This record gives sequence, C-alpha cells and structure tokens, in this order.
Amino acid sequence: MRKLVMLVACAMLTALVAGNAAAEDLRGRLAVSAKLGVTNPVDNERNHPDGKLIVDSDAGIIGGGGFFFGIDDNIALEINMTRSSYHTSGFGTAGVTDLAVGAQYRFPERQRFVPYVGAGVDVLINSLDGNRYVDTVVGMHGAAGIDYMAMRQVALTAELKGVQAFSSDVKEFGGGKVGEFDPSSLSLLVGARFFFN
Repeated sequence: MRKLVMLVACAMLTALVAGNAAAEDLRGRLAVSAKLGVTNPVDNERNHPDGKLIVDSDAGIIGGGGFFFGIDDNIALEINMTRSSYHTSGFGTAGVTDLAVGAQYRFPERQRFVPYVGAGVDVLINSLDGNRYVDTVVGMHGAAGIDYMAMRQVALTAELKGVQAFSSDVKEFGGGKVGEFDPSSLSLLVGARFFFN
C-alpha cells in the first residue's frame, strides 16, 4: 500500500511538473513563428477626369513569419515579415510586404491557452501591377491572439491583426499621379511557434 501511495504521489508530481512545463518562464525563450491567413484591405482612390474614383479591394492571402523573444514573464518582443497579395478593381494585383517590430503582453496561461495583445510599428513596401510606382510607407499595428501550448517547444497560434498606415501616391513611371494607395488592412492569421529553448 505504501508503494502504491508513493507511486501515485510521484505520478501526480510528474503530471504537475509536465502540466506547468508549457507555462515555464517566458523570459529568455526564443521562437520562430510561421503564419498564414486572409487579409481584408481598405479601398483606395484613383484619379479620373470626373473626380476621384473608389478602387475596391478584394480579400486576399497573407503569409509570413518571424522571431519571438521573451523579455520577462509577460512581455515578449516580436519581429515579423509578412507578404499579402490581393486584387483591386482599378490597380490590378496589389502586393504589400510588411516588416513589423512590436511587443506582446501575454496573459497568464490557463489550460494551455495563452491570450495576448500586441502593438508595434510597421514598414510597408508596396507594389502594383503595370507601369505604376508606389512608395514605401510607415504605419502601426495592433493585434490580439491566443497561443495553444501543444507542447513545451510548440505553440499553435491564432491572431487578429490590424494595420493602420499612411497612404502613398500612385504614379505612372512617367511621373504623373494617378491615385492613392493605402496598405491598411485587417487580417486573420493562424500558424505555429517553434521554441528553441
């Protein structure tokens, strides 16, 4: 009977330690992440002899990845690069490469789920089909998401991210302005984080 009690106590202790392994200190942990999802970009404007025309933008695909580093138990630094592509009614296919640096505040883990909120700054490198030139602009992002700690080294993640950016002039390669392009968007992404330590 004593051996059985000891065995049960050891099993419970092991389960407790294993259960908390995923919630171990965030401080100093490094991860690489990969995400894929859908983006809903804002509409744009195109010049017309009768005035400004609204350029409708369809939902598109977004994907990318980055690095994640735990500063302390609740704060993490994140560096990401994503690429989105979507169709517009007046400018053809638009592409936006988003280089983002930001921070996350991660709430305490509950049943392997870790909700978080984040914010940061973005550099948006824009491109359009045809003989059109679009400037690179800066913006800001806000995000809310949740990680599911599948195991200590792997977390599955889902995130809602909004980007607000300055508009860029759309110019023909000859130099004439033909409209304005705004790379702001709202995206839903899913993916995974792989922790190295």
